[in-house]
Amino acid sequence: MNVVIVGQHADVFRDLEPVMRELCRRGHQIVFLLGSRDGSEHLPGIAGVEIADRLVPDEPWPRRLRVGRQVVSCGIYSRRDHPSPEGVAATIERSLPDEVRAKLHTRRWRSIVASRAALHAWRWLEAASPASAALTTMLERIGPDVMLVSPPTSAAEPVQADYLRAARALGVPAIACAHGWDDLTAHGTLHLFPDLYLAWNEPLAREAVDIHEVPAEAIRITGAPHLDPLFSLRPLRTRAEVCAGMGRQDAPYIVFLGSPRTIWDDESFLVRALADALARELGDRAPFVAVRPHPANREPLADCAHPGVVVLPGEATGPEGLQEHYDLLVRSACVFGLNTPAFLDAVVADRPCLTIVGDMYWPAQGRTGHFRYLLAGGFLETSRRMGDVASRVRRILDGTDERAAARGEFARSFLRPCGLDSAAGEIVADLIESTARPRPGAAPVPGARRPLIPGLTLAKSL
Repeated sequence: MNVVIVGQHADVFRDLEPVMRELCRRGHQIVFLLGSRDGSEHLPGIAGVEIADRLVPDEPWPRRLRVGRQVVSCGIYSRRDHPSPEGVAATIERSLPDEVRAKLHTRRWRSIVASRAALHAWRWLEAASPASAALTTMLERIGPDVMLVSPPTSAAEPVQADYLRAARALGVPAIACAHGWDDLTAHGTLHLFPDLYLAWNEPLAREAVDIHEVPAEAIRITGAPHLDPLFSLRPLRTRAEVCAGMGRQDAPYIVFLGSPRTIWDDESFLVRALADALARELGDRAPFVAVRPHPANREPLADCAHPGVVVLPGEATGPEGLQEHYDLLVRSACVFGLNTPAFLDAVVADRPCLTIVGDMYWPAQGRTGHFRYLLAGGFLETSRRMGDVASRVRRILDGTDERAAARGEFARSFLRPCGLDSAAGEIVADLIESTARPRPGAAPVPGARRPLIPGLTLAKSL
């Protein structure tokens, strides 16, 4: 079987690595069409996977459609009930022509593009548009049996619909796979529906239905494939060895999980405030703070000088880097962060998770669609002042872990809803196989099981 995967950037490749390795283990061939080469020099080689540049169709009509997609995405974020920050729409608008941007700032145009009728009309236009000749020629040359697009949405360069249309024109089944937990709340909308939409869990499937009107019968729940490697790990280093690697004596420590730049530009003041609060609360018993910056937001934290702080160098990549990251989390007393996907890593490592909330942090937390899932999960310990955070750390050091059960339930319901022992990458591979065009003489492949979404009309398992 030949599989084409259309990915926006190198992180998509890394996150789909468990899926690709499983497909190659089963004897399939993959062509990964990469949208941006930034960071691709560090991607692992996988036998059976060929990396090529993603083609952006340059014909006049696809170029016009891309502008229309950005306008429609702005309309999605203009809805009063949308759980996303206003800044997302502002980011999209910067790439629009001046006259279009000016119209969007009028009340009349904003109300029109925000309506569901406008979305329906736009999707009709998308479906009726011709496929790009450049894309269909490229796909014919590759000869895929199935295509997977991840992420299915993009506000900056919305070309996914072009690929879905080209696949449809050639009769190639298409699957959209979520890249992250904020795909549907911070990265535009789906302009064409794939044959299947893969969601991590029921809450994200509901987003697909409620916000983007994805047909419920097209949704399959798989779990989060990118966390498969982390679920498979066990600690290899003691706390003393982890501390020695940071140049410290064996002692309790807290991991500060950095947020992406889109959430908070410079968190260095939070690192210093946390270290100061711990020193006031615990004196000589104060744990030091090990800072794990977000890979895309390292610079503000790189020179965070404080006697109670260690800033970790580099990014946890490759099997060894991932093991070090896992050991760092497992051996910590707890983790602290503002709003970061690394909280999901901490749940897998089963460590207490702390944060600080308040009016100052509302734009970075309450106005993002995904942070509410952390709060709803009940495992995140929230405080309004850094002194309260330090008090919670004291209780944790004394052996109190009040949210342990909630962490376990969040792992079961949000990260691996098909079962803690069921690797999401294998489930996605099953669905790719069962969706692909059958080859002459090939035996049918059973599809993956997935839980039903209460209150929605969903198709039976494949």
